Amino acid sequence: MKKRFRILGLALTAVMALGAASGCASKAPVTPTATAAPTQAAKAYDVVVIGAGAAGLAAAIEAAEAGAKVAVLEKMPMAGGSTVLSGGIVYATGSEMQKKLGIEDSVADLVSYWSERANDKNDKEYLTFVAERSGATIDWLVKLGVKFNDPTPSGTSPVARAHTSPDHGSGLITPLKTFAEGKGVEFFLQTEATELVTNDKKEVTGVKAVDKDKKELMFSAKSVVLATGGFDRNADLVKEYAPVAAGQTTFAGSGNTGDGLEMALKLDADVVSRGGVIGFRTVEGELAYTTEICLLMWMPWLSVNKDGKRFVNEAIDYPLFYEQLVKQKDGVSYLIFDKNTYAPALDKAVEKGSAFAEDTLDELASKAGIDAEGLKDTVAKYNGMIASGKDTEFGKDLTGHKAVEAPKYYALKVVPAILGTMTGIKTNLDTEVLTKAGTAISGLYAAGEVANGDFYDTVYPASGTSIQMSLTFGRVAGAKAAENAGK
Repeated sequence: MKKRFRILGLALTAVMALGAASGCASKAPVTPTATAAPTQAAKAYDVVVIGAGAAGLAAAIEAAEAGAKVAVLEKMPMAGGSTVLSGGIVYATGSEMQKKLGIEDSVADLVSYWSERANDKNDKEYLTFVAERSGATIDWLVKLGVKFNDPTPSGTSPVARAHTSPDHGSGLITPLKTFAEGKGVEFFLQTEATELVTNDKKEVTGVKAVDKDKKELMFSAKSVVLATGGFDRNADLVKEYAPVAAGQTTFAGSGNTGDGLEMALKLDADVVSRGGVIGFRTVEGELAYTTEICLLMWMPWLSVNKDGKRFVNEAIDYPLFYEQLVKQKDGVSYLIFDKNTYAPALDKAVEKGSAFAEDTLDELASKAGIDAEGLKDTVAKYNGMIASGKDTEFGKDLTGHKAVEAPKYYALKVVPAILGTMTGIKTNLDTEVLTKAGTAISGLYAAGEVANGDFYDTVYPASGTSIQMSLTFGRVAGAKAAENAGK
């Protein structure tokens, strides 16, 4: 049984920690409401990094190690961004861990996999750049004190590329922040960047911000790095750049309101967007996906839409499941259980109104709003495939599955959710922010989710990809920012 559901189990392991750390999800953007107090005297730094997630911490460390005086501005009360809420997976090839374990892989194979999952619509130069450095990024993390379990597969590739911290997201963030502090990086928490400062040559020379008391602060800098994450919690930006996810619950960091994107746009920065998101799912009404009710959604049993029809291999990688789920009527699916697959959490879901239970399929369909004839026809066909041992519709491994035939019947309502956005500021490989005319904005760099548009098409490729991209480009951004500052 463990072998049958290994990929599903890996996906569950990757995402459980995120929900446990985040606790809940919100759809509303966070915006300051108080009137700001007078501006204080400018604080001078070589490099100012906006955002203390994976990309921001990596940038701060590299800049500090190059000899730069570095400040990190983080609007939340703690460092970590979405990474600290994650499963702590970093996707890579060629790490020392992989070499010692004899894992066969190559940069070319990793680039090919990422390209395949993006329908060859992403930028292969960016993919290759990250893939070539991905193993070194893992080794760098290990030197900084990050611990990893042995690599395992992630996504749809069988290659063991997922390096997972046993302490999940905090296992990445805590060592990085501790190391940065040891290098003299100054952290300003609960300090929200509000504007990029430029001179008459349109060079970025600093950042305006407000602290938790709404006092205005001014930071002068020779280089600024944007590492502010995505915009999941900004409804307007989601509607503009990722309308497929409009109104959906997000499990990303609550600071993901698109601040860096909006600041860069004011400087005529170009944006790369194909409308994609890191697609996920949730049980309707559940705001944390590690609740016992929400964990039911990972069961690979029969799933149908409102017409009562199957629409996907129920055990497929979660971004691919999302891709099909959003195409269904009202973006709704129902995971079907019976006596043979019953779990006590189902009764709690019924009490909350996120599941339905009846003694017959006709009654279940009526209560849940599913087409009864469609559901009965699908169940009959599905039972026939279980009997034959072959899923002729979607190719799911049916080993160990039982026919749906024993009352009571349950229908658990599963809807789309997201873990992140895949739209970003256009940068070059030196992480310099580019204008619509293709020229670099002097003194401005970007890394991480705020600058990830060239990496994806519309479907996320594998758990750990975003963190790898954030760390690798974050390191580059920090080094280049320090170099620009004369270090």
